[in-house]
Formats: sequence, structure tokens, C-alpha cells
Amino acid sequence: MIRSGQSRELAAKELLLLDFDGPVCSVFAGYPAPDIAQELVAFTEGFAPDLAKQLGGETDPMQVLSTAAMTLPRQRVIELDERLRRAEVLAVETATLTSGASELINAAYGRGLSVGIVSNNSEPSITKYLKRNGLDSMVARVLGRPFAHPESMKPKPFLLEQALASFKTTAAKACFVGDSVTDIEAGKAAAIMTIGLANKAGKRQRLAAVGAEILVDELWELPWLIDAQES
Repeated sequence: MIRSGQSRELAAKELLLLDFDGPVCSVFAGYPAPDIAQELVAFTEGFAPDLAKQLGGETDPMQVLSTAAMTLPRQRVIELDERLRRAEVLAVETATLTSGASELINAAYGRGLSVGIVSNNSEPSITKYLKRNGLDSMVARVLGRPFAHPESMKPKPFLLEQALASFKTTAAKACFVGDSVTDIEAGKAAAIMTIGLANKAGKRQRLAAVGAEILVDELWELPWLIDAQES
């Protein structure tokens, strides 16, 4: 439940930033993330067998990339990220839209807010998904994973700070919706009001533990959608 004071504060925001995987869609619904992670691990076996062994049980493709980038030569990191980008572009073809996501983007845009996506997923995959679902005209900026620089991904505030600069605004005028611990940590580091989407078991506790300012179980609880339904 969002308190009245929080609703008023959100009503004054000018910029709505959204994480992609979770708040907008389930990216890997049809092409599971663990499968992609193991495909990336298999790719490293030919030139970094010790690293492949270390990453043998990894289920998160972003973690594979991040760990590999700490030891692999630059060219190999580029190759690995390019493979991940291609997998993400394929994955969004079977991604499933999060309940309320399209309506939230429509409502925020209709009320004059700028809307941006800030994600550890790649920009090409996000852009493709938005176009396929008719949301691209309402999303002014997409800031995806810095190519071959996973050290700048969330929980680092880099992408959120880039978003503020891109929109020529300040943290005080923005809010950010994320569904992971790294989202909340990045939001706090960027001093942006961060809303935790706790739409799966255990998330409310995890997001609260790292300091989410607002917690909602579903996007329909956000004031822009509530206002749209009441009008």
C-alpha cells in the first residue's frame, strides 16, 4: 500500500524510469536465462577452460559476462557480450508482458511524464520488444547494458546517472521502478526514489532489506494507474 504522502511525492515526479526484465516483461519466459548462461559458458570452454569450469553451474547470463570480464582479454569480452545480445534479441520474441506495464507507460506518458528504460539487458533487445508491442513511441530513452562493460551494470548507478543526464533532469524529479536487489541498490546510489516491484514470493523481504522506499505487489498499485482508472 502506498501512503498518501508517497502518492503526492510521486505525483510531482517528471521522469519515470523502469527496469526492463520484470517491470516491463519477463524477458526469458520462452528462452530461459539458465540456458543462455550455459551457452555462454560453453563458448568459453575453448579458450578459457578453467573459467568455464568455475562458471559451470551459473544460471545468470549477466553474471557469466561479469565474471568473465574480470579475467578475459577485451576481445573475448566483446565476443561474449555479442553472443548475449543475440540471445536477448531472440528471447524477447517470446517474452511475456508484465501485468499493468503497458497501461503504466501509457498513463505516465499521457500525464506528461518522460518515460525511460534503464536495464542490464541490451539496448537492441529492449528496443525490439518495445516496437513489437507498440510502446516505443511513449518511451523516450532506452539505456541498456554498456556493451562489453559489465562493470557499469546495476547495482552501479552508472545507467541511472546516464538517464538523468540524458533527460537533463535531477534525481529529485525522477523515480525508478525495479524488481531486484541490484535495482534498489542502484537507485539508492543514484539518490533516486526507487519503487520495488515485489511480484514474486520473497521479493518484498529482499527489496525491503536493501532499502526500497516504496514496495508494491503489482504495477496497478502505482498512482498513475490508479488515477487513470478513476478518471
